[in-house]
Amino acid sequence: MQIYQLFKQAMDRHGIQGKELAGLAGISQNHLSQFRSGHKWVSPEVFAALLEGMDRLAPGSRKYFCQLLAEEPLAERDTSKRLAEMIEAADEDEMEAALLAIGRKWKRTRQNPAISGNYSTGFDSAIAV
Repeated sequence: MQIYQLFKQAMDRHGIQGKELAGLAGISQNHLSQFRSGHKWVSPEVFAALLEGMDRLAPGSRKYFCQLLAEEPLAERDTSKRLAEMIEAADEDEMEAALLAIGRKWKRTRQNPAISGNYSTGFDSAIAV
């Protein structure tokens, strides 16, 4: 299970309403909904505020979430699968940021022969970063 699924499970078990929790955490109800469904992530600061707000609304709910998290086995690191899932869920702005990051990474790799190996694609001039 993913963190957002465990978080939703803790909220549901303790009857925590999204509108109240979002208000306590200082985020929109839509942002919380997108996090709970796995479509968006939240910053560590917002996540901490969500956990604090959850515990204020239903004492013990944060502890329950932490217990769920502690019992969950560590997921295997399948970076390519996670990356593909993130790309599928990305909006236009996120896709633009990702493409720029890929271009910068490609450019750094091409500038450092020790990293890039011995291959040439002819695309160097097409990357405007």
